[in-house]
Amino acid sequence: MLPATDPDTTPVPRRLIAALVLMRVLIPLALVHPEWEFQRDEMLYFAMGDHLAWRMQFPPMIAVIAHLSATVFGDTVWAARVPAALAGGALTGVVLTLVRKLGGGRFAAWCAWLALLAAPVYMRPSVLFQPVILDQLWAAAAVAALVLAAREDRPSRWLFVGTALGLGLLTKASAVMYGAVILGVTLVHPRLRPQLATRWPWLGALMAFTLGLPSLLGQIHFGWPFLQQLEILQRTQLTHTSVFGTIMGQGFLLCGATFAVGAALWAAIRSLRRKDAPKSEPNAFTVEAQLAALFAIGLLGAILWRGGKDYYAAPAYPVLVGVGAVWLAPRLGRTRKTVLQVVVGTIALVVAPMGIPMLAPEPMERYAAALGVGTTTNRGGKLALPQDYADMLGWREEAEAVAAEYAKLTPAEQAVTTIAGGNFGQTGALAVFRRRFGYPYPVSSAGDFHAWGPGEHNGEVLIVAASPDALEDLQQLYADVRVVRKLRDSRRVFEEQEVHIFLCRQPRKPLAEIWPSIGPEWD
Repeated sequence: MLPATDPDTTPVPRRLIAALVLMRVLIPLALVHPEWEFQRDEMLYFAMGDHLAWRMQFPPMIAVIAHLSATVFGDTVWAARVPAALAGGALTGVVLTLVRKLGGGRFAAWCAWLALLAAPVYMRPSVLFQPVILDQLWAAAAVAALVLAAREDRPSRWLFVGTALGLGLLTKASAVMYGAVILGVTLVHPRLRPQLATRWPWLGALMAFTLGLPSLLGQIHFGWPFLQQLEILQRTQLTHTSVFGTIMGQGFLLCGATFAVGAALWAAIRSLRRKDAPKSEPNAFTVEAQLAALFAIGLLGAILWRGGKDYYAAPAYPVLVGVGAVWLAPRLGRTRKTVLQVVVGTIALVVAPMGIPMLAPEPMERYAAALGVGTTTNRGGKLALPQDYADMLGWREEAEAVAAEYAKLTPAEQAVTTIAGGNFGQTGALAVFRRRFGYPYPVSSAGDFHAWGPGEHNGEVLIVAASPDALEDLQQLYADVRVVRKLRDSRRVFEEQEVHIFLCRQPRKPLAEIWPSIGPEWD
């Protein structure tokens, strides 16, 4: 804990920022319990990394990172954990660098760091290898550059805004929404609007478009699969969201970071009420608070309007955390600084298991129940574990079961066997562990896997890991379908609690012939 008497009058040293970033990287790597495996989505991204191409049906950045990480770490969970932790550290670095640029000292930097640590919405994404943490990183970098462009009256910083948004477009389509909100903030705020008369915002927009072009070309080439996925998402998951639930969810997701976010919002409100606020001075702190607040309100408003999950608004808050910490530091006395550190540190410890899977599955079930936070799935069901955690169990067992059945086949049958998964999680697990267990690369009609084709064989022999209700579909494709193994685990998500291994022979038609008619299935 920093001394509460820290005057916070000099900008935080760069070496302290580096030390805090390093700690932020190491914490999730050191604390994850070894019983937790790959998460469902992570394995899909590694499969994407196996199919790199000039044009892809998804923003390619996550696939490129997955490919590089798998090259270094193989099929160990470190391939997922290391890039996620590094991205979490980079997000922290953006916030702390902004703190320094705004003149914040050691106490402000420590408060911002502790706030991010006490917010599950930033901790869990830095454990799970998903586009979420990268999405938060690029949005925070874009907004931080926007704030500095206004504060320093340096329109050239729009190049950083454009670069961050371009990298965001390579990560998730949500970067389009961030760009639209930034445009709205620029049009509204008098410190940014004049900069539109310079060349820099337009060069930044060109930079964003150029960097994000591969994502656009991939969507055009594959017939806009993003729109198909969005329709499925709206029908199966977003119907379980509500305006009230999304708003209330912000408090839990931010948790210990609420104090910093609230401070920044209060600073913005006060600046609007003060008629004598020095809005014309380059270093007037009112500008930073106003811009960060406008972006946050605009993004949350867009999510509420379009309908979305509560964590979609998370990219709105990192800059508010930095601004709030800097605003608070000189306004707190010694006692209040001490109390603030103790309270936020305690919250960070209490919510840590909800952000980092540091407990074994059974203790984690009891801890989630004790907190009473609820474990509702994205389809409205109830689990004993948080859904992300329930999706980190049982995948290697599925791959081992398929490998055991494959090993029982004769060499002649193995030479013509196709391995398949029923959904993208099952197929992703089979893809990740294929080298370890020595079976062919899996195929599936699920989502992105369908675009990669039916494999080398025509399905003369087929081994499938899928839910029990796949039996009827398989019987329409094969004359001989047998359930050779059943796997059960009540800790997992509903569709994985019972998985059957099917062995299919005597295909009614070659697999390549029927392939176009059986997918892609995005649900």
